[in-house]
Amino acid sequence: MRIAVVSKNLENKVVKDVVDFVGKLGFSVKALEIGKELENNDLIISIGGDGTILSILQHIKCCPPIFGVNTGRIGLLTHAEVNNFKEELKGILEKLEIEKFMRLECLINGESKLIALNEIAILSSIPAKLIELKMFVDGNEIEHMRCDGMLFSTSIGSTAYALATGGPIIDPYLDSILIIPVAPFKLAWKPWVVKPDRKIEVKLYRDAIIVADGQNSAKVSTKDKIEIVKSKHPAVFVKHKNRIKKIAEKLCDIK
Repeated sequence: MRIAVVSKNLENKVVKDVVDFVGKLGFSVKALEIGKELENNDLIISIGGDGTILSILQHIKCCPPIFGVNTGRIGLLTHAEVNNFKEELKGILEKLEIEKFMRLECLINGESKLIALNEIAILSSIPAKLIELKMFVDGNEIEHMRCDGMLFSTSIGSTAYALATGGPIIDPYLDSILIIPVAPFKLAWKPWVVKPDRKIEVKLYRDAIIVADGQNSAKVSTKDKIEIVKSKHPAVFVKHKNRIKKIAEKLCDIK
C-alpha cells in the first residue's frame, strides 16, 4: 500500500510523527505537498483541518481514500486528533473501509470548470453589490431574486457555508443538492433540496464570480450558460465511526 501524508506545511511536527509511525508499521509512505502525485497513492493522510482536505480534493478527480488528522479549528471532515491518531490509524490500516460522498461540478458553456465537495457558490463580483438571477430545475423556473449570491451545496456541505446562511443540516449520507441564497433581498424565500440528478441552470443579470469550496474560482458574465450537476467523481474517505455524532458534538455543543 502506497500512502501519502499531505499537508499545507510539511515542516509541521505532526507530519513527521505520522510518517514515522506509518513507516514503522511497514508501509510505503512519503510526505507530499498538495497537488503532487496524489492520485498515484492507495491512501492519503491529510494533516490539517477541513480546508486542507478541500484543497487536496481540488487536485484530484479519481480520489484515493482520505484519512484526516485534525490540526485545524473544527475538523468535521477529519477522523482523528493529534492525541489519538496512532490508535485510529493502526485500526484502519489493519482493515481499510471506505465511504463515498457526491461532489458537484459547475459547467460553464458546457465545459466543466469547477468541482466541489461542499458547495458551488455564485457570488457578486462587486463587494456590497447585489446580483440578480433566475434558477431553473429541469427547465422549470423556481426562483427569481436579487441577493449577494446563491449556494448549491451537497449534503455533507450543509454544515459549511450553507449552514452559515441559515440552511438546514442534512444527513451527510443523503445524496441531494441544497439550494440556498446568500443575503436575499426578498422576505418570502425558502431553501430547496432536490435530487442530485436534477438539471440545475442559472441565468445571470449581472456579472458574477463562481467559487468552489472557497478554493478555486471562475468569472462569469450574463452571456454564459451556467449549470450545476452531480460529478461523476465522488470524494472517497476512510469510513468514519460516527459522522452524525461528530456533527452534533462540533456544532450543537453536545458532550
